[in-house]
Amino acid sequence: MPAVENHSVRIHYEVHGSGHPVVLIHGGTVSFKHNYADFGWIESLNDSGLQVIGLDLRGHGKSDKPHDIESYGTSNLASDVIAVLDQLSLTRVSLIAYSIGTAVALHLLQSAPERFDRAALIATGDGLIGHLPHTFANSLPTLLEVLNRTEYPKDLPKHLSTYWNFVTATNGDWQALRACAQASYAALTATDASAIKIPTLVISGQGDLVLGQGTKLARALGQGSYIEVPDADHFSLATTPEVKVAVANFMRSAAAQRA
Repeated sequence: MPAVENHSVRIHYEVHGSGHPVVLIHGGTVSFKHNYADFGWIESLNDSGLQVIGLDLRGHGKSDKPHDIESYGTSNLASDVIAVLDQLSLTRVSLIAYSIGTAVALHLLQSAPERFDRAALIATGDGLIGHLPHTFANSLPTLLEVLNRTEYPKDLPKHLSTYWNFVTATNGDWQALRACAQASYAALTATDASAIKIPTLVISGQGDLVLGQGTKLARALGQGSYIEVPDADHFSLATTPEVKVAVANFMRSAAAQRA
Protein backbone atom coordinates (compact mmCIF):
# COMPACT_ATOMS: atom_id res chain seq x y z
CA MET A 1 0.00 0.00 0.00
CA PRO A 2 1.43 3.43 -0.92
CA ALA A 3 2.38 5.59 2.03
CA VAL A 4 4.52 8.60 2.88
CA GLU A 5 6.30 9.43 6.12
CA ASN A 6 5.31 12.86 7.42
CA HIS A 7 7.58 13.65 10.37
CA SER A 8 7.50 10.01 11.50
CA VAL A 9 3.75 9.65 10.94
CA ARG A 10 2.92 7.20 8.15
CA ILE A 11 0.17 8.50 5.86
CA HIS A 12 -1.68 6.06 3.61
CA TYR A 13 -2.79 7.25 0.19
CA GLU A 14 -4.05 5.75 -3.06
CA VAL A 15 -4.26 6.90 -6.67
CA HIS A 16 -7.05 6.03 -9.10
CA GLY A 17 -7.27 6.83 -12.80
CA SER A 18 -5.61 9.53 -14.86
CA GLY A 19 -6.20 13.14 -15.76
CA HIS A 20 -5.97 16.28 -13.67
CA PRO A 21 -5.39 15.23 -10.03
CA VAL A 22 -8.06 15.84 -7.41
CA VAL A 23 -7.22 15.21 -3.74
CA LEU A 24 -10.06 14.05 -1.48
CA ILE A 25 -9.94 14.90 2.24
CA HIS A 26 -12.37 12.91 4.38
CA GLY A 27 -14.32 13.87 7.48
CA GLY A 28 -13.67 12.96 11.10
CA THR A 29 -13.87 9.38 12.47
CA VAL A 30 -14.00 7.80 9.00
CA SER A 31 -11.49 7.48 6.10
CA PHE A 32 -11.16 7.90 2.35
CA LYS A 33 -12.82 4.52 1.88
CA HIS A 34 -15.75 5.14 4.20
CA ASN A 35 -16.35 8.77 3.17
CA TYR A 36 -15.81 8.52 -0.59
CA ALA A 37 -14.75 5.22 -2.15
CA ASP A 38 -17.70 3.21 -0.81
CA PHE A 39 -20.15 5.72 -2.32
CA GLY A 40 -18.92 5.87 -5.91
CA TRP A 41 -16.80 9.02 -5.81
CA ILE A 42 -13.83 7.38 -7.53
CA GLU A 43 -15.91 6.26 -10.48
CA SER A 44 -17.77 9.57 -10.75
CA LEU A 45 -14.59 11.63 -10.86
CA ASN A 46 -12.68 9.19 -13.08
CA ASP A 47 -15.58 9.24 -15.54
CA SER A 48 -15.18 13.02 -15.64
CA GLY A 49 -11.55 12.67 -16.71
CA LEU A 50 -10.07 13.34 -13.28
CA GLN A 51 -7.46 11.43 -11.33
CA VAL A 52 -8.51 10.65 -7.76
CA ILE A 53 -5.97 10.85 -4.94
CA GLY A 54 -7.38 9.69 -1.64
CA LEU A 55 -5.56 9.77 1.67
CA ASP A 56 -6.31 8.81 5.24
CA LEU A 57 -5.50 11.66 7.58
CA ARG A 58 -3.47 10.76 10.67
CA GLY A 59 -5.61 9.03 13.29
CA HIS A 60 -7.87 7.53 10.63
CA GLY A 61 -8.11 4.56 8.28
CA LYS A 62 -4.81 2.94 7.33
CA SER A 63 -2.59 5.82 8.45
CA ASP A 64 -0.69 5.98 11.74
CA LYS A 65 -2.71 6.94 14.79
CA PRO A 66 -0.78 9.02 17.32
CA HIS A 67 -2.42 9.31 20.73
CA ASP A 68 -1.17 12.78 21.69
CA ILE A 69 -3.27 15.88 21.10
CA GLU A 70 -0.26 17.82 19.79
CA SER A 71 -0.11 15.54 16.72
CA TYR A 72 -3.45 16.85 15.47
CA GLY A 73 -5.03 20.21 14.64
CA THR A 74 -5.51 21.97 11.33
CA SER A 75 -1.88 22.56 10.43
CA ASN A 76 -0.77 18.99 11.20
CA LEU A 77 -3.60 17.45 9.17
CA ALA A 78 -2.90 19.88 6.33
CA SER A 79 0.74 18.81 6.36
CA ASP A 80 -0.42 15.23 5.65
CA VAL A 81 -1.95 16.46 2.39
CA ILE A 82 1.17 18.39 1.39
CA ALA A 83 3.34 15.34 2.16
CA VAL A 84 1.28 13.25 -0.26
CA LEU A 85 1.48 15.93 -2.96
CA ASP A 86 5.24 16.14 -2.55
CA GLN A 87 5.60 12.36 -2.63
CA LEU A 88 3.73 12.30 -5.96
CA SER A 89 5.60 15.38 -7.31
CA LEU A 90 2.31 17.22 -7.82
CA THR A 91 2.64 20.97 -7.98
CA ARG A 92 -1.01 21.96 -8.50
CA VAL A 93 -4.18 19.97 -7.79
CA SER A 94 -7.86 20.42 -7.05
CA LEU A 95 -9.36 19.69 -3.62
CA ILE A 96 -12.53 18.02 -2.39
CA ALA A 97 -13.10 18.04 1.36
CA TYR A 98 -15.81 16.90 3.77
CA SER A 99 -16.78 18.12 7.26
CA ILE A 100 -13.66 18.70 9.38
CA GLY A 101 -11.70 18.09 6.20
CA THR A 102 -13.07 21.42 4.96
CA ALA A 103 -11.20 23.20 7.76
CA VAL A 104 -8.05 21.46 6.55
CA ALA A 105 -8.83 22.47 2.96
CA LEU A 106 -9.36 26.13 3.88
CA HIS A 107 -6.06 26.13 5.74
CA LEU A 108 -4.36 24.77 2.61
CA LEU A 109 -6.04 27.30 0.32
CA GLN A 110 -4.86 30.09 2.60
CA SER A 111 -1.35 28.86 3.39
CA ALA A 112 -0.34 27.26 0.06
CA PRO A 113 -2.58 28.78 -2.65
CA GLU A 114 -0.02 28.05 -5.36
CA ARG A 115 -0.66 24.30 -4.92
CA PHE A 116 -4.41 24.40 -5.62
CA ASP A 117 -6.59 25.54 -8.52
CA ARG A 118 -10.14 24.69 -7.36
CA ALA A 119 -11.90 23.35 -4.26
CA ALA A 120 -15.23 21.86 -3.24
CA LEU A 121 -16.15 22.00 0.46
CA ILE A 122 -18.93 19.58 1.40
CA ALA A 123 -20.95 19.27 4.64
CA THR A 124 -19.53 22.51 5.94
CA GLY A 125 -20.88 25.77 7.28
CA ASP A 126 -20.43 29.31 8.45
CA GLY A 127 -18.67 28.19 11.62
CA LEU A 128 -15.48 27.91 9.58
CA ILE A 129 -15.36 31.70 9.55
CA GLY A 130 -16.42 32.00 13.17
CA HIS A 131 -20.22 32.30 12.98
CA LEU A 132 -21.96 30.60 15.90
CA PRO A 133 -23.22 28.10 16.79
CA HIS A 134 -21.49 25.64 14.46
CA THR A 135 -17.84 26.41 15.09
CA PHE A 136 -15.45 23.53 15.72
CA ALA A 137 -14.77 25.01 19.14
CA ASN A 138 -18.44 24.34 19.91
CA SER A 139 -18.97 21.07 18.07
CA LEU A 140 -15.82 19.12 18.94
CA PRO A 141 -16.53 18.91 22.70
CA THR A 142 -19.83 17.19 21.88
CA LEU A 143 -17.99 14.78 19.59
CA LEU A 144 -15.53 14.11 22.41
CA GLU A 145 -18.46 13.23 24.67
CA VAL A 146 -19.51 10.57 22.14
CA LEU A 147 -15.96 9.24 21.85
CA ASN A 148 -15.71 8.92 25.62
CA ARG A 149 -18.71 6.58 25.80
CA THR A 150 -18.12 2.84 26.17
CA GLU A 151 -21.61 1.99 24.90
CA TYR A 152 -23.84 3.39 22.18
CA PRO A 153 -25.00 6.82 23.46
CA LYS A 154 -28.72 6.34 22.96
CA ASP A 155 -29.45 9.38 25.12
CA LEU A 156 -27.77 11.71 22.62
CA PRO A 157 -29.29 13.10 19.40
CA LYS A 158 -28.83 10.95 16.31
CA HIS A 159 -26.51 13.44 14.59
CA LEU A 160 -24.10 12.89 17.49
CA SER A 161 -24.59 9.20 18.26
CA THR A 162 -23.99 8.38 14.58
CA TYR A 163 -20.29 9.06 15.15
CA TRP A 164 -20.16 6.23 17.71
CA ASN A 165 -21.48 3.89 15.02
CA PHE A 166 -18.86 5.12 12.55
CA VAL A 167 -15.97 4.40 14.89
CA THR A 168 -17.35 1.00 15.82
CA ALA A 169 -18.08 -0.02 12.23
CA THR A 170 -14.64 1.02 10.99
CA ASN A 171 -12.73 -0.37 13.97
CA GLY A 172 -11.39 3.09 14.67
CA ASP A 173 -8.80 3.96 17.29
CA TRP A 174 -10.84 5.61 20.02
CA GLN A 175 -7.86 7.13 21.81
CA ALA A 176 -6.43 8.64 18.63
CA LEU A 177 -9.82 10.08 17.68
CA ARG A 178 -10.25 11.57 21.14
CA ALA A 179 -6.87 13.27 20.73
CA CYS A 180 -7.91 14.54 17.30
CA ALA A 181 -11.15 15.97 18.72
CA GLN A 182 -9.26 17.90 21.41
CA ALA A 183 -6.88 19.68 19.03
CA SER A 184 -7.32 23.18 17.59
CA TYR A 185 -9.20 23.89 14.35
CA ALA A 186 -9.35 27.67 14.39
CA ALA A 187 -11.85 29.58 12.28
CA LEU A 188 -10.64 31.85 9.52
CA THR A 189 -11.25 35.57 9.79
CA ALA A 190 -13.44 37.23 7.17
CA THR A 191 -10.31 38.98 5.87
CA ASP A 192 -8.46 35.68 5.47
CA ALA A 193 -11.44 34.12 3.71
CA SER A 194 -11.81 37.00 1.25
CA ALA A 195 -8.12 36.71 0.37
CA ILE A 196 -8.69 33.16 -0.95
CA LYS A 197 -9.16 33.76 -4.67
CA ILE A 198 -9.30 30.08 -5.68
CA PRO A 199 -12.74 29.14 -7.08
CA THR A 200 -14.49 27.26 -4.28
CA LEU A 201 -17.84 25.48 -4.27
CA VAL A 202 -19.52 25.21 -0.85
CA ILE A 203 -22.17 22.49 -0.48
CA SER A 204 -24.34 22.20 2.62
CA GLY A 205 -27.33 20.11 3.59
CA GLN A 206 -30.55 21.89 4.46
CA GLY A 207 -30.90 19.62 7.49
CA ASP A 208 -27.27 19.59 8.65
CA LEU A 209 -27.30 19.75 12.47
CA VAL A 210 -23.53 19.25 12.78
CA LEU A 211 -22.02 22.19 10.88
CA GLY A 212 -25.14 23.94 9.66
CA GLN A 213 -25.19 25.81 6.35
CA GLY A 214 -22.50 27.77 4.52
CA THR A 215 -24.13 30.75 2.84
CA LYS A 216 -21.96 33.29 4.69
CA LEU A 217 -18.86 31.17 4.13
CA ALA A 218 -19.44 31.07 0.37
CA ARG A 219 -20.04 34.83 0.24
CA ALA A 220 -16.93 35.53 2.32
CA LEU A 221 -14.60 33.62 0.00
CA GLY A 222 -12.93 35.52 -2.81
CA GLN A 223 -14.51 33.27 -5.45
CA GLY A 224 -17.13 31.26 -3.58
CA SER A 225 -20.34 29.69 -4.85
CA TYR A 226 -23.00 27.83 -2.92
CA ILE A 227 -25.36 24.88 -3.23
CA GLU A 228 -27.80 23.85 -0.50
CA VAL A 229 -29.28 20.37 -0.88
CA PRO A 230 -32.90 20.08 0.31
CA ASP A 231 -33.63 17.43 2.95
CA ALA A 232 -29.95 16.41 3.17
CA ASP A 233 -28.22 16.09 6.52
CA HIS A 234 -24.52 16.15 7.42
CA PHE A 235 -23.94 12.52 6.50
CA SER A 236 -26.21 11.94 3.51
CA LEU A 237 -24.34 14.44 1.35
CA ALA A 238 -21.65 11.79 0.81
CA THR A 239 -24.19 9.44 -0.73
CA THR A 240 -26.36 11.94 -2.63
CA PRO A 241 -25.96 11.49 -6.42
CA GLU A 242 -26.61 15.16 -7.20
CA VAL A 243 -23.71 16.16 -4.95
CA LYS A 244 -21.28 13.90 -6.81
CA VAL A 245 -22.56 15.26 -10.13
CA ALA A 246 -22.27 18.90 -9.00
CA VAL A 247 -18.72 18.40 -7.73
CA ALA A 248 -17.65 16.46 -10.85
CA ASN A 249 -19.08 19.19 -13.09
CA PHE A 250 -17.37 21.90 -11.06
CA MET A 251 -14.02 20.10 -11.28
CA ARG A 252 -14.50 19.23 -14.95
CA SER A 253 -15.12 22.87 -15.84
CA ALA A 254 -11.75 23.71 -14.33
CA ALA A 255 -10.11 20.98 -16.39
CA ALA A 256 -11.73 22.40 -19.53
CA GLN A 257 -10.38 25.86 -18.74
CA ARG A 258 -6.88 24.46 -18.31
CA ALA A 259 -7.15 22.70 -21.68
